[in-house]
Amino acid sequence: MNAPDPDQRSPAASADDSDAAIGRQADAWWARLRGDDFTRADADALRAWCARSPAHARAWRELRQLWQALDPALQGEAQAAAPQRAAVLTFPVRTGRRAFLGGALAAGVAVLALRPPLGAWPSLQELSADYRTGTGEQRQVALSRQLTVQMNTQTRINVRTQEAIELLAGEAEIVASGASTPVTVVAGEGRLLAQSARFNVRHTDDAVCVTCLVGAVEVAWQHRRQTLDVGQQLVYDDKAMLAATAAPAGEASAWRTGALSFAGKPLSHVVDEINRYRPGKVLLRNAELGRRLVRMRFSIGQTDGALAMIRDLYGAQMTSLPGGIVLLS
Repeated sequence: MNAPDPDQRSPAASADDSDAAIGRQADAWWARLRGDDFTRADADALRAWCARSPAHARAWRELRQLWQALDPALQGEAQAAAPQRAAVLTFPVRTGRRAFLGGALAAGVAVLALRPPLGAWPSLQELSADYRTGTGEQRQVALSRQLTVQMNTQTRINVRTQEAIELLAGEAEIVASGASTPVTVVAGEGRLLAQSARFNVRHTDDAVCVTCLVGAVEVAWQHRRQTLDVGQQLVYDDKAMLAATAAPAGEASAWRTGALSFAGKPLSHVVDEINRYRPGKVLLRNAELGRRLVRMRFSIGQTDGALAMIRDLYGAQMTSLPGGIVLLS
């Protein structure tokens, strides 16, 4: 009896046998496998595709291993985004019908538009920003003679007027050059006002850290106002604004020099920073290792070297997976 013909929607074979082309075909097969209408004929065609060459079999094996390794992380992404799903485009959740899916796709599909798994592609919020930078990207935006913004990696801003912006997420150095009216930066629950100043604003993990580098910056939070002078910084979120303190010398503006420096910081903090500058994702799977205090300095462009340093100096087990995924344990 002849084998059934594969569904016409199954990924087509290609004469291009380069690793990149085979990888794209594997991705297409994975997407097809996720469908509820995946057929016996599709399964036969997939087995035939895997048998075409060792490279085809390896690409499929690596893709399966990648999604299996990401299962816990995807579950975490889904749980973190769950309260926001109703307000943002969602997709129907399909429970896994094949054992090796390991629940990864079921956990991730519902939040792909809101929070792509492990930051694999820009979210809807990122794409809608007036200006944004990708992972590892920095750019300068001169909005007017009075306002210049130097954007760090993974940063999004919206422009309200020529002298007013909203920092949606990320980090930026703001230069206000003698404006007749104060330049305004909205970040989280606060507003920052300055007429002649240079200051750094970091908006990550729902908290905002403001550091005055030159001049003076006024921070308005709810009904409170506080002025920062040179060398001072403060932190606020939606619940509280802390008192101003002396900023660690050079720390806030270190990214402008192209280097990152850590002294007595938990390794988990270092990994979080590496993830801001490095494509892919580093997953720290050892809580005890993450709490270890470390001293490190490395170039923003040498994050893979920093991972090797963590492995060699602090005894971490490092496993590299396709797509720039690295497991530290």
